[in-house]
Amino acid sequence: MNKKIDTEMSLQECLASRKDCSGEGRTLSLTEILDICKSTIQVAPSKSLFVLLPDGEDYSGGLYWYKDKELTLITDKEKTQYSMELYPELIWKESLKLDDLVRVGLIWQYLSLKVESMGLGVSQRARAPKKYNKLINKNIDQNHILLYSVAVRGRDRDALVEDSSEPLQKELEEGIHLLNTPECYKDRAIYENQYKGVPLDVAIFDQVEKKKPNLISLHELSQLLWACQGENDHTTHGNRDALEKNGYGRVHASGCAGYAVYPIVIVDDLADLSKGAYFYNPIGFSALNRWIRIDDKVNYDHLLQKYTSNNPKSEIEKEFEINYLNYIILLCVDRKKPCSGFMHSKIGKTFMDPKYWGEIEAGMALAGLQLQANALGLRWEKSILSNPDDPKYRKLFDLGSAEQSINEMATNLVNLPKNEKLSLKGQLVPTVLFWCS
Repeated sequence: MNKKIDTEMSLQECLASRKDCSGEGRTLSLTEILDICKSTIQVAPSKSLFVLLPDGEDYSGGLYWYKDKELTLITDKEKTQYSMELYPELIWKESLKLDDLVRVGLIWQYLSLKVESMGLGVSQRARAPKKYNKLINKNIDQNHILLYSVAVRGRDRDALVEDSSEPLQKELEEGIHLLNTPECYKDRAIYENQYKGVPLDVAIFDQVEKKKPNLISLHELSQLLWACQGENDHTTHGNRDALEKNGYGRVHASGCAGYAVYPIVIVDDLADLSKGAYFYNPIGFSALNRWIRIDDKVNYDHLLQKYTSNNPKSEIEKEFEINYLNYIILLCVDRKKPCSGFMHSKIGKTFMDPKYWGEIEAGMALAGLQLQANALGLRWEKSILSNPDDPKYRKLFDLGSAEQSINEMATNLVNLPKNEKLSLKGQLVPTVLFWCS
């Protein structure tokens, strides 16, 4: 008998317990599959999804086309051993645009959180499914180029537990601002079955009454940044191998634990932050322990660090033809980073294709921003850069100073895991601007 979908699970709980999974999963009902597709495609309603299914009780296995709220069978010659697999529509072009790649990441994160609310998990596989490309293009006379696949699977790893270690003692240096603990955590564990957050579907379908952002506190910014690129592991205590084994890490997937996305906050007037640009450090001071004690108070360990006093607000508004009030979030990627972490290889052959992964991961991080903003009831806007490699952006956002500050902090972290690589491998590439209005 199929498990009932828990539509009341909050967005924040889904983010806090999201993880990559490797179990086979369970057979879903057709109603569940359509519900997953409906909430997943919400981020890009004009596009379509391709879904690979096993044999079910009320449907036959095969490769389907989800469009206009319906599943159309393309071929029954291919099936999956998992609950389902998903491939976002991506039309072949000589040069794939950034907004197309970001959209793939957005769709993946919406899917990941939806299936999390059903007690399942996902795993991303970064190998182009050439066989399915041929099948789809042959049967529907299109020219799709599917990059990677996402499988819906069973949660086969342990749940997060309360962190009982003694928190690190720390004093904040000038320019470093500790952010608020994510609301779904209490007593150093997920506030499960007690936290009354915004239900996931309410955030996905944007059903929260809008309000102006609170600019006298860092609370909303803290929640946004954590949902964008924060970590959700609590108990590895210096063992990154255990983190990877247990499937936790970021609130969204990251190619081979490379963590390619770097959020930057450019502040004009916000709470007690001075004007300038800050980078968000989601792994805090220790890289592994998630909690820290400052002034006798235990806080979640994530922070902002200032890297320049420059405030290019007017230049940003003129360059991108936008208007924002007090701050704006810039998502940058390190294209060389996705393969700097744990590598899946066999006899010297790498099974991870790093091409485009950083841009897709930026889409997953953007999804966290969008959904958390929806959950907080904030009006928001975004702008995806049309030419992210234009050298003028390095000067505009002072990315050279950001890179230097990020790498300096990486060398000064305590409790650094042996197999973690926290410094940048390449230059920061700006991808998306996000702001509350």
